[in-house]
Amino acid sequence: MIPPANSTAADFPVAGARLRAAGAADSVALAQLAHSAHSHPWSERQYLDSLEAGHATLLLESAAGELIACCVVSQLFDEAEILDVAVAPRWRRRGIARALLQQVIDRLPEGTSRLLLDVRASNEAARGLYAGLGFVEDGVRRNYYPATGGGREDAILMSCAL
Repeated sequence: MIPPANSTAADFPVAGARLRAAGAADSVALAQLAHSAHSHPWSERQYLDSLEAGHATLLLESAAGELIACCVVSQLFDEAEILDVAVAPRWRRRGIARALLQQVIDRLPEGTSRLLLDVRASNEAARGLYAGLGFVEDGVRRNYYPATGGGREDAILMSCAL
């Protein structure tokens, strides 16, 4: 995946939003976004490790520079995998995640045959979003995610043929 270099994202439902590639200097902000958006967020170190591993990380920022959303994608041969998607709580329910994921799909290298992801079984909103983008449920990874209270939660494996 080739992230855009400081491009204006006209396809986003936020006036003046800008989509850009993340770098190591963004790891603190990414971790803060994840902390606000997820029950079990990635740490600053995990974002740094992901960037160092060569995973593409796209950031969506407001015109004022506020981090609205991010998406981390790994590419291996002819498949890509979404590793993380986060939208800041105050920006949710505006179509941002859908627009961001569509931008990710549109920017995948030619020859990418399939896009993969996993999602918490309880995350009905995300599952609906992914289904609306053409993802299908392929299986279940039992007790994959940590859950609140110390338990575990299943992951639903999803894919989208491109």
